[in-house]
Amino acid sequence: MPLDGLIPALARAQSVDKALSFANRSADFSLVDGLNAPLLAALLARSKTPRAALAITATSRESESLRRAMASYLPNATIVEFPAWETLPHERLSPSAETVGKRIAALRGIRRWNVERDAHFVLVASVRAALQPLADNLMSIEPVVLEQGARGYDLAKLSARLVDLAYSRVDMVTRRGEFAVRGGILDVFAPTDEHPLRLEFFGDELEQLRAFSVADQRSLPEPIARAELAPSRELLLSEPVRQRAREMQHEFPSLSTMLAKIGEGIPVEGMESLAPALLDRLVPLTHYLPADAAIAVISPEKVATRAVNLADTNREFLAAAWNSATAGAEAPIDLDAGDFVTMAGLRAAAGDRPWWTFSAFDSADESDDYVRIDARQVPSFAGQPDGALEHVAELLGQAFTVVVAAQG
Repeated sequence: MPLDGLIPALARAQSVDKALSFANRSADFSLVDGLNAPLLAALLARSKTPRAALAITATSRESESLRRAMASYLPNATIVEFPAWETLPHERLSPSAETVGKRIAALRGIRRWNVERDAHFVLVASVRAALQPLADNLMSIEPVVLEQGARGYDLAKLSARLVDLAYSRVDMVTRRGEFAVRGGILDVFAPTDEHPLRLEFFGDELEQLRAFSVADQRSLPEPIARAELAPSRELLLSEPVRQRAREMQHEFPSLSTMLAKIGEGIPVEGMESLAPALLDRLVPLTHYLPADAAIAVISPEKVATRAVNLADTNREFLAAAWNSATAGAEAPIDLDAGDFVTMAGLRAAAGDRPWWTFSAFDSADESDDYVRIDARQVPSFAGQPDGALEHVAELLGQAFTVVVAAQG
């Protein structure tokens, strides 16, 4: 539902107009929850050129709600969710290929937007997703592009490339992030695809490209002209990563099985937990944001509390999962770089980017960069239609302009 027409109306309010003067610099806003999406949209719309923004919420449910609301106030913008892992960074379990695919697709969307800049771009993330450090090379490997009828493909090299992208080779493809080779046929299930793909080669020509059903392995009738195979893991099994894994086998005998598979280029469950030791460095999410992007923290009090709880829980998993595994090792394993970034650390990493906080609490702070939005929450009229009508009538009697919008 397009609600962008409300932004000019809201801007006529003196406190909102003052808030919009901070479109290019940091500020703290005090406002009711219902104004979070429209104020963020108005701040972006005030920019003379298309703007990118990262919106951080306390939970994934709130991030999804904000994403839907932002699509109404900025109908021409690209609104993308950046999901969090289902696992903790130090937990010896791997996130699902679907989640990884969505995260990498979001980062690729940022990079593509930074070149095109044809409309606003909003990346919405929960605090858990925003504070988790990332590998700094996620954009270094381009996805595999497949086009039906194209020539020049080498099935052996294509299989090796899929291994580099952390796909698992199996006998029969059933899950995302897997591929199988049978003669001149390649089956592969990309992280963000609805169905796996079946590629039939005749020599170096991709003769046929179709999706197929996981249930019965039969090809679906609709042909596909083009497909992209993005990485299925955030820890890419590049040669430096494999070499480091082979070196670590002697230092940590109890982890030798896992490290041996990584050293051979075989994805293994929980290998992401070793990323701090296998990669040169991990970076915060701001590393992938454009230099002029803005960062908005929704309900900063809840976000800060959630950030502290996440850090404490992650440290507990680190102690439980790795202390016994590395006992007696020749050298201590350092996984501290995989800890969640603190909110203060994320703000420091943001540099000169505008940093906005949207709080429902009123502060006694009267500094130059604090703005109190003069607004109040609409009462709940659940099951009381007469009360709602009376409230609207009362507002009209006070010369308010009233907009009633419903999704259905």
